[in-house]
Amino acid sequence: MSKSYSGLCVVSLFSGIGGIELGLQSAGHSTKLFCEIDEAAQAVLRHQFPDIPLKSDITKLKTLPNCDLIAAGFPCQDLSLAGQKQGIKGKNSGLVGHLFRLIDRKRYKPDWLLIENVPNMLKLDRGKAMKYLISSLEDLGYSWAYRVVDARAFGVPQRRHRVILVASRIDDPRAVLFADDEEPPFGSEKPTDIEDGLAYGFYWTEGIRGVGWAIESVPPIKGGSGLGIPSPPAIWLPSEDFVGTPDIRDAERLQGFPENWTLPAVKAGHRESLRWKLVGNAVCSKVASWVGHRLNKPGTFNKDYIARPVGDSWPTAAWGRDGKAYIQTIGAWPEQPNAVRISKFLNHDMRELSAKATAGFLSRTSSEKCSVVYSDRFLTSLRNHLSSIELNN
Repeated sequence: MSKSYSGLCVVSLFSGIGGIELGLQSAGHSTKLFCEIDEAAQAVLRHQFPDIPLKSDITKLKTLPNCDLIAAGFPCQDLSLAGQKQGIKGKNSGLVGHLFRLIDRKRYKPDWLLIENVPNMLKLDRGKAMKYLISSLEDLGYSWAYRVVDARAFGVPQRRHRVILVASRIDDPRAVLFADDEEPPFGSEKPTDIEDGLAYGFYWTEGIRGVGWAIESVPPIKGGSGLGIPSPPAIWLPSEDFVGTPDIRDAERLQGFPENWTLPAVKAGHRESLRWKLVGNAVCSKVASWVGHRLNKPGTFNKDYIARPVGDSWPTAAWGRDGKAYIQTIGAWPEQPNAVRISKFLNHDMRELSAKATAGFLSRTSSEKCSVVYSDRFLTSLRNHLSSIELNN
């Protein structure tokens, strides 16, 4: 039986706007140090956590203060489907190597690590990213477990799947990650299955190979385009033939932050549009809160597993130690709160999706290259939305 690990002292690397730390704080843990290089994110951290020291460049850090847990939501640009796909050795994602460098230098290594990133790293380059992370952790004396979880399981209507990895030198991380398992409340999430009275989220910037379709929720909020242009998800209301995008304040809430959490970046002189990048790149604080509470009270878990070799493409949940890895059969929903509908969640009016954006999406759906099958009702509604905009203008 695992013991309780309450009130842990945390060092935060790749801090972003403090999503992991806000979540851990809600579970009674405290942050001792931030490290974040983005200046807009720094402005947010300084305002929201004014008493916590902030370092800027992890490559220049020579040591870390003693702590119980290191949290690291390291950059995903080289690992994500929408990113550069250069892999774990890429310019951005490769910075995670400094996490292991800094731990290796410590005489008293932290008991716990919490790492977050995108699920695509399980598949990219036949799982080389995971093999690198796992071998580095084991070289430092850690056992590990990871699991893909959906942010919707924690009461926010955002279909956001992320890999949560917990490693420990002193206890079994499975008691933290694998103690909770519920069934998702939604049925089919195909763009062909439309039900009256529901709202649907999708990405208007896609359309040919994917769309990020989500029932009564939005697809994962993105940091924006490579040009720095915000690309918030769209929400379709079938009964109204209306398509809109959420307000940035609701986007913050979809990531588990209070409204206007990123406003200090604007007050520090950064442009308003950067708030979307900050929110899209953040870790959902609700996910970190779940981990924090499970550290306080580890649970029991299913010990049935399947042995597998390290180094192949990786499953959605696994654990291991001493050079051996095991599949864990478990879903992406640790909890099942009362279903939170996006149409009821929003506090602010949506912004109407523009004629240009709507027409561009419709054009891609009719392309010969389009591999997605859409509901006729959906496409007809979008055409009605476009016609309404054009009539009003």
